[in-house]
Amino acid sequence: MTAPPQVTAAPAKTFREKGADSFHAALGAVLATALDDALESGDHPRAVTIINRGFAEGTPQLGCDLLCRAIAAVGAARTWTVQLAPQNDNRRRATP
Repeated sequence: MTAPPQVTAAPAKTFREKGADSFHAALGAVLATALDDALESGDHPRAVTIINRGFAEGTPQLGCDLLCRAIAAVGAARTWTVQLAPQNDNRRRATP
C-alpha cells in the first residue's frame, strides 16, 4: 500500500491580496456584463473600450478573457485592436 501524496498548502493570502482578488472578481463581472450588452447592441467601439478597460484596470488575464469573449460572440472576422498603455515611470525626475 502506498501513502497518498501530500498536498502542500498554499501560503495564506494577505488582506491586501484577498481585497485585490475580490476587486478583480467584481470588476470582471461588471465588465463582462457591460461587454455582453455592448455586443448585443452592436456597439463595437464601446466593446473595445470595455476590453481595454479590462487590461488597464484589471489584469492581463481579465483583458484576455474579455477579448476572447468578444471574439466568440462576434467571430474572428472582426478585427479587434487593443491599446496598450505605456508603463508608468514612478521615479521622480529632478527638476532643473
